[in-house]
Amino acid sequence: MRSLVFDELRQDDLEKVRAHLQETLRQSRLPDVFWLEMPGDLLSSRQQEHSQNCGPHRVAVVIEEESVRLELLVRAQESLRCACTGYVSKAQREFCLGFMDRLLEETGIKT
Repeated sequence: MRSLVFDELRQDDLEKVRAHLQETLRQSRLPDVFWLEMPGDLLSSRQQEHSQNCGPHRVAVVIEEESVRLELLVRAQESLRCACTGYVSKAQREFCLGFMDRLLEETGIKT
């Protein structure tokens, strides 16, 4: 799995991340897994075609033991195995990087 990982985080920093994600993202049914939805204008043509039946399209943000990880796989909410699921495009990757940069900035975490 391709991912962007911020690691070697202290427990108090992870708590800041958890609180921020709980306020800003939708939490999955799994503990410490949150969904970052892709903006419609960044969806691939296939993802746009499938947005009604499969959407929303999103990436997972996962809090782990000493890290926060953003998976670079765009998933469809309504379908686990669809052609609209795939790794991020260049524009989607930039969106994800911006999100992670803002996460550090807004929580005051220094890496």
